Order: sequence, then C-alpha cells, then structure tokens
Amino acid sequence: MHTWRRIYGGVRLGGAFGLVALLLITLIGVAVENILAQRRADRQVVESAALQRDALTAKFRTADFNGWQTGYAFDTIRGVPGASNDGGGVQRAKFLASTAAFRQDLARVGSHPLTPAQRQQLNIAEDAFNHFMELDARIVAGYRSGDPAKIAAANDLVAGEELQWFDRAAGAVNHLAELAQAGADADAAEARRVGSRALTIMIVVGVAFLVFAAGLVVRASRTAADTARQKAMLAAIVEQSAHATMALALDGTITAWNTAAERIYGFTADEAIGQSPAIFMLPHRRHLIRITLSEVAAGRQLHIEGAPRQRKDGSRIRVSTIIVPIRDENGVVVGAAVTENDVTARMQREAEEQLANDRAARTARLESLGQLAGGVAHDFNNLLAIILNCAEFVAEEASGQAAEDLARIRDAAQRGRALTSQLLLFAKREPAHGEDVDLNSAVRGAKDLLGRTIGASITLRCTTSGDALPVRTDRGRLDQILLNLVINARDAMPDGGLVEVETDLVDLAEGVAMPLPAGRYAQLTVRDNGVGMSTEVRDRLFEPFFTTKAPQKGTGLGLATVYGIVLDAEGTITVDSTPGVGTTFRILLPLATPPAEAPTGGQLTPAPAQGRGNGERVLVIEDEDTVRDVVVRILTRSGYRTTAVRDADSALRMNLTDVDLLITDMMLPDRPGAAVADQMHARRPELPVVFMTGQGDPLVLSGSGLTEATRIVYKPFTAVELLSNVGKALETTAPRPAHAASRSDVAGQDL
Repeated sequence: MHTWRRIYGGVRLGGAFGLVALLLITLIGVAVENILAQRRADRQVVESAALQRDALTAKFRTADFNGWQTGYAFDTIRGVPGASNDGGGVQRAKFLASTAAFRQDLARVGSHPLTPAQRQQLNIAEDAFNHFMELDARIVAGYRSGDPAKIAAANDLVAGEELQWFDRAAGAVNHLAELAQAGADADAAEARRVGSRALTIMIVVGVAFLVFAAGLVVRASRTAADTARQKAMLAAIVEQSAHATMALALDGTITAWNTAAERIYGFTADEAIGQSPAIFMLPHRRHLIRITLSEVAAGRQLHIEGAPRQRKDGSRIRVSTIIVPIRDENGVVVGAAVTENDVTARMQREAEEQLANDRAARTARLESLGQLAGGVAHDFNNLLAIILNCAEFVAEEASGQAAEDLARIRDAAQRGRALTSQLLLFAKREPAHGEDVDLNSAVRGAKDLLGRTIGASITLRCTTSGDALPVRTDRGRLDQILLNLVINARDAMPDGGLVEVETDLVDLAEGVAMPLPAGRYAQLTVRDNGVGMSTEVRDRLFEPFFTTKAPQKGTGLGLATVYGIVLDAEGTITVDSTPGVGTTFRILLPLATPPAEAPTGGQLTPAPAQGRGNGERVLVIEDEDTVRDVVVRILTRSGYRTTAVRDADSALRMNLTDVDLLITDMMLPDRPGAAVADQMHARRPELPVVFMTGQGDPLVLSGSGLTEATRIVYKPFTAVELLSNVGKALETTAPRPAHAASRSDVAGQDL
C-alpha cells in the first residue's frame, strides 16, 4: 500500500510539471501562430495596396484616352489632313497608345486576387471597353471613307453610343478603385487587430503560466496541512458514522470503537477498547474470531451477512459485517477494520415478504389444481349422470339379484357424486346458498358431534368469543370445515391428546402479510398437540388427493374441501406446524353484512315436484352423445317431444317457432351455453331455459337474460331432478296449445 501511495504521489507531481510544460508549449505555439497571422495580414495589406494602385492607374488612364479620342475626332471634322490615320495623326497615335496601356492596366488588375464584387466591376469595365474600341473602329472607317453621310454617322457615334460605353467603362473602373481602397483600409485594420490580439493572448498566457506556477508552489506548501486535516476529517466521519466501526489488532484486541458501535451494542468506548470481540459474540461462535483474524492477516477481505450478535443487555440482533485488513506504510497487515450494520429489521421484513410470496405461490398452485379438479369433476359428472339414469332405466325392468346389483351401482354412483361435490368445493364451483351464520353457535352446535367423532382418548376443548361472529356462508359447509379439521387433528394424535377449537374477533391492520384487506374478521382456530408436519407436507397440505395417511384411510379431499370453502367465503386459512409439537389452523372470515334483497327472477332452487309433459317441444343441446341420449330418453318417456343437437351452430339455425323449452349444457365446444341462450332470447324472449353443468358453474347467475323461467340442474342429475326443473321452467311461461303427439325429433346427429 505504501508503495502504491508513493507511486500515486509521484504521478501527481509529474502531472503538475506536465501541466507547466503544456502551458509553456501553448505559449510558444500561440506566439508562433500570432507571428504567422501577422505576416499573413501584412502580405494582405501589401496586396491590397498594389490592387488599389493599379485600379487608380486604370482610372486615370480612362481620362487620357478619352481626351485623345475627342481630339482626333475634332481634327478630322476641321479637315486636318491625316487626322484619322493611325500613323499620320498625332492625336490618333496617342489615343491608340493610351488604349493599349489601359488594356494592360485592366490585365494587371485582373491578376490580383479579387473579391466577387471587384471581379464583377472588372468584367463590366472590360466589356464596356471592348464595345468602345469596336465603335472606334467604325468611326475611323467612316472618317476615312470621305463620304459625308458616313462622316456624319461617325460624328453621331462619337457624341452618342461611344460616349455611353466610355462612361460605363470609366464608372466601373472608378467603382473598382473605390472597392480596392475599402479593401486596403479593411486589411490594414485587420492587421492592426491581429497584432493587438496576438499581444493580448501572449500576455494572458504568460500571466496564466505565472499564476499556475505560483499555485504549484502554494499547493506544495499546503500538502502537509491538507493531509493532516483529511486524516482528522476521516476520523470524525468514522466516529459519526451510522455504522458500527471498530479496529482490531491481530491478537483480537479492540483498539477503536465509534459512537455507532456504542449505540448498537450498548458498550461504551471505555468498556470495549482493550477487550475481545467476544463481548458481543454468541458463545458458540466465539471460536470464529481466531479464524477470521487469520483470514485478515493473509490479506483477505470478508463480508458476512446476517451474523448473529448479542447486545450488552442480552438482546440479540443480526448484523451485516465487512472486515478489511489495515496495513502499515510498508504494506504489512497490522490489524483489521470492522464495519457492522444492524439489519435485524430488514431481515425480518424480508422474511415476512418471503412468507407472503410463498403463500401467494401456494395459492396460485392450489388455484391451478382447482381448475384441474373442476375439469375432472365435469367429465366425471357426465359419466355419473349416464350411470345413474341408465341404472334407473334398467331397474324398472329388473328384479331379484339384478335389482340388488343395480341398487349397488346406484349407491356407488351416489358416492361418486359426493366425491365430485368435494372436488367442486375445492375448485370453488359448487353452488352455495349463503346465509348469515354465527360462528360461535356453529362451534357450540357441533361440539357433541365432534366429541363423539374423535373418541375418548382425545380431549376436545371449545372456547367461543363473547361477541357475536356472524359470517356469510353455508351452515353445512361450516360444519364441514369443523369436522374435517377436527378429524385431521384426531389422526395426528394416535396416542391421544388435546384438540382446542377457539373463536375470536380480530382486527387486521394495514401492511400485514395477509391476502385480505384491513378490517375486522371472525377467527376460527383449531389446534392440536399431535405429531406435527414437515415443511414439505405443509406446502402440499391443501392439494386434492394429497394425504400422508395409509391406503384406505383417507381420500385426500378433506383439507382441500376446507380450503375451497374458506376461499369461496372470501376468507383465508393458514397453518403453523412443528414436528413433535403440534399443528394450528387459523381461518379468517369476513364479518357478515346485511344482505341485499335478491331478485326473485334469479331463484334457481329446484322444486321437488316431478311433472309430466303434454307434448311440449324441448330443444336439447349437449355435446356428449351418451348424456344427450339419456336426456332425450328421460324427456320422451315423460311425454315431451325432443329435438337434440350436439353444437350451438346447429341449434341457432333452427326454427324456434314451436320450441317450448331450451335445455343446454353450460360448456359447449363452440361457445358457452349462456351465450346460446342469449341469442335465442333475442328471437324468442319468452323462451324458458334449463342449464346443465357438471362444474357447478355459476356463470348463468350473471347472465343478462336471467328470468323466472331460467333453471339450472347440476350433473349428475336423476330423472326426477331433471323433470322437476323442466316442469318448473314451463310453469313460468304462458300455456301453449297442447301438441297432438309425443315423439322425438333428432337434429344434427343420430341418437
């Protein structure tokens, strides 16, 4: 570490001298650049002066050749012999010499670098001069012809068009001279600015160089003081840090102890310095001090999350610890710096969040199993409906041993029906008739039955709350919860024990890790001191058909049924269990509020009476062929005419004029039965409907077309149950003329 510090100090010093060198190079570069800029400005001034001189020469030359041209024209008019001859006339010869010199003047001006405006004036002057010379040639030719008319025409050109071209050329040259003068003035001013700017930049850079050099001197003088001040500041930061910070010698002695360490552990600096970290370590972890210090001595840095610690008052906390080596100037490890942060609250919060996540995952898994169970129950109910009704058909003609066998078949089918009912309870698809039930009364009423169920070796203790605990559920289902939980407790205590059933009123606060909103709830607790269960068993406890009991000792549906009933009542159930200690189930149910008056049109309770048909036409929609056969057979035998189809599209294409009743399955392959009913009601609003379902599907209850003539029958149904619902549905509609005969019409498929 010391070597690295010296390297770092050298780098900083070298960097400072590098900056000085950079400033010096910059100063030299600026000086060279200013010299070059001044030379360029001077050359531009010389060039501008030469252009100005040549432009003025051309300007004065125009006056010369204009005067000589006028002179030889007057000599010709006065009749001077040879005045228009190129060699004989004096003024004509001077005119030609002057125009030749003017052309050379324009060439010299054009050789200079010109601005666009200057180039434009030069072009105008050259063009006008060329026209002027062409006219002069015509004038001389007229003078030389001796023809009075041509001489007169030549005189007109001299005084007219030729004069105009001369004025144009002279004006352009004059304007060019003015532009050259302006350019020369501007270049001279720019040269002065360049010189002034160069001097200013050199002064600024020189001053900056001197200031920086002075700053280096001052900084060097302050380095020692800054280092001492930084060390004092670092010590103050460590002392005031919110994290417990301490220093340890390699023998484990505490050599430094800040205020945060005093606050977290309760030991003052006087009490801690000179002691071993064993003063806040748990007894069974003190051997780790030696191992940790050996790791630090080897130059390793350690990070320990959630290490247990003990405060001076004996309370325990969890800390996050970072331990780094302390090195001397030569890089040798001489101690350890330890920083610890109290993470007890954070770890508790994380544990609660993990518990909530585990509970949510368990709930999602159980919901998936519920969907699977509902689907299985649907298919199983279809099979049971076939078995029950076909057995009844055969029983009408059987006797003796065959009749007894059929009775056994019906009994087995009824047991299967009860089993699927439990599955549907778990899947929350079994229809419930909600009522306000006092939880205290339910517990007291079931006490005797529960006591007889668990046997004499187990003590049952029921404690009810002094407050009324009304909950909204089915009384039979509440009894089912009590019975299943108490039987589960009994089976966990083969050698006897204690089962406690308690009710209470609890307030659930905001932020509690429960899948329920804050408020008041009725709590049902069933506790036993049996064998308990492992975490793996507890996580699968509410899965249907999961059981730890021996074969033939249980179906694995008891607790799954409890789970479904509780969730259907908008409550929650939790379980705490420790192997060898016991298990506690806690159920929270929302307190009941006065129910709103239910609409009379939604009453779907089957009537007990069985009716016979009078030739009414019944449209049956069922995708299961055998179930459809059974329904058609029951209706036909009871005096109804039937038309049966297997899908919604076939039914919707039919003429509904003589249809008196629709019977449809709730789960058709192409669309829900409720949607089919809605479409048919759009054509026949008064058409009564009977829904069949094997899942206890309550979707029909929320249908927009719900009327008094809407009924529901749950598979597996008997002929009595089906005919009772058919009769009640037809009774709610106006009577129609009796049909002549009872027959069965089948559409869509042969039955």
